Amino acid sequence: MHSKILPFCVFLSCVLLLRFLRASPSEAGEALQVLNVDLYPSGAKFLFQTGQPGPEGDFGLTLPGAFDPGSVRFLKREETLFVKIEQASREEWTPPALQPLKEEIDRKQRDLKLLKSRQSAIQQTVERLTGPLPKDFSGKDLLTYIEESRTLLARFGEDLVDLELVIEKASKELDALGAEYQRRMPGGAGTVIQVRGASAAKQSLLFEAFTPYAGWAVFHDMNLDSATGLIDVKTRARAWQRTGLDAAGEFTFHTRQPSFSVVPPEVRPLTVDLQAPVPLQAPTASARFKSQKAYEYTMDEAPMLNEPHIAFPVEPRVTSTLADVSVKGKGGLTGDGKLGDVELGKFEMRSVPVLVSIPEQSREAWIVASLDSMPEALLPGTAELAVDGEKTGNSRVGQHDGEPLRLPFGMASRLTAKKTPFVRKTGSSWLGKGILEDGYTLEITNGMRTERTLTVRDRVPVSVNDKISLEVTKIEPIPTERDRDNRLAWEMTVKPGETRKIVVEYKLSYPGDEKLEYR
Repeated sequence: MHSKILPFCVFLSCVLLLRFLRASPSEAGEALQVLNVDLYPSGAKFLFQTGQPGPEGDFGLTLPGAFDPGSVRFLKREETLFVKIEQASREEWTPPALQPLKEEIDRKQRDLKLLKSRQSAIQQTVERLTGPLPKDFSGKDLLTYIEESRTLLARFGEDLVDLELVIEKASKELDALGAEYQRRMPGGAGTVIQVRGASAAKQSLLFEAFTPYAGWAVFHDMNLDSATGLIDVKTRARAWQRTGLDAAGEFTFHTRQPSFSVVPPEVRPLTVDLQAPVPLQAPTASARFKSQKAYEYTMDEAPMLNEPHIAFPVEPRVTSTLADVSVKGKGGLTGDGKLGDVELGKFEMRSVPVLVSIPEQSREAWIVASLDSMPEALLPGTAELAVDGEKTGNSRVGQHDGEPLRLPFGMASRLTAKKTPFVRKTGSSWLGKGILEDGYTLEITNGMRTERTLTVRDRVPVSVNDKISLEVTKIEPIPTERDRDNRLAWEMTVKPGETRKIVVEYKLSYPGDEKLEYR
């Protein structure tokens, strides 16, 4: 009995193995579906769904070479009997997103080939016309041949010059298109990842794979209402991915990069010993490299390598955990590396608009929005700024540290200031000390049609040497604020067309044989 069952089992195993080896990755790859994408500052994790396994549970699929073979992981491992992952070379392949560009390159190549063929034909004709005269022509026929040849040579010469210019232009255009095509080609375009296996389940399988060819950054569109201080914020993710696979649907954007391996923190003992004498002779090569240790890692430990438009949702869906802050959005990204915007949401922030003038740094006053706290939805990133609907520039929103937030929104071009230094007076006292009398005037002018309140900031020196003493002899008007570093601030209201003046005078005393140095 056993002698009959054993050959049958061997036969069945061989059939399953052969079927597994013959599984066509391309057929299963056609049914491959991208369900979700997690994007990181550098890289992305794709969640895929396979097609239905074969009758015996066998399956095969192909991933572009942009994915890391070691990152392919099936979510329900109990459903997979065995999996084999191989990296193989692939023939020339054009991603769907690059197909129009490839067709344009092919068309221009054909046009250039025709131009060069015409150029070659004219050059051959010119060579014949400039060659030896025909032996069977004589007399009047020979003169007619020579005159007609000269006419043709003149016309062909002009044609060759024109053709050369056209060919040169067409070649440059073709080179530019070729460079763009190569730049937008997926990473690892010459390879594919073949995944074959067998499943105990009859339904589709879920698996994920990581690619280093992706990334994203936060962008905010901020518009400040200078009258009310209300800031309208629209947040988007500017993302890209170069896998060759177009992805559309829901994306999760993570602000932190994941690690393949994490080493537990440890405080090592701090030991002290007597320093050994330095040897006089230089160490040999073997001695220098004896203590070095090679480090090898497996794929699991390997370090990570560093657009359809939809309406804004009401508010960004931000998820904060101890290890990460992420936000979700719906949109689409082509697989050719083209930047795409995925709208994340919009919200409002209430601020107090402040005009700040620092005449020493700028003639124009800054427009600053002051906030007591930063909303959770305001992720660190680049902000494109506007005041009352007019673009004013770009800024950077950093990580919030809990302190009141001050966002610069550009310059008030018609609220100007000028700083005029005094002529310095130097001398010495009867005690032999050096004396420096110095100061400046500030003039604040309001060229606007409405009254404006602003903060003017400047400073007087602060001594960092006990031998230098400072005496402020005059400050008019009295500053609203003066801190320990002698930074001054005046809160003032300036009427339309009015110019307000500030005067600051001070005196420095120091050893007469020394020189002052400002830092």
